Amino acid sequence: MTSKEVLFRLGYVRNSANLSARELSLRLGMSPQYVAQVERGRIVLTVEKLLQILEICNFPIERFFCPNIEDYYVDSELESLIQSMPANKKKNLIEFIKNN
Repeated sequence: MTSKEVLFRLGYVRNSANLSARELSLRLGMSPQYVAQVERGRIVLTVEKLLQILEICNFPIERFFCPNIEDYYVDSELESLIQSMPANKKKNLIEFIKNN
């Protein structure tokens, strides 16, 4: 994941929580411009601050780093359903997907 992608996802997380950059900055105990400057790439985001942002926004870290942030819940549900299937049904599903 590129730094540009991390910054894009940071904005996605903040918007998903319906927080302005200013409000999130203040909740972090930082200056009102902090998050806006991070999202623009003017300030380097530390792992500690990223974890704090995810916690404030109630956003799972697994979702932040998953390949497709928008489809996380659909992918998780599908994965759970597939894992609970017996092996023969998994093979049938694979064949179905390959043929369609």
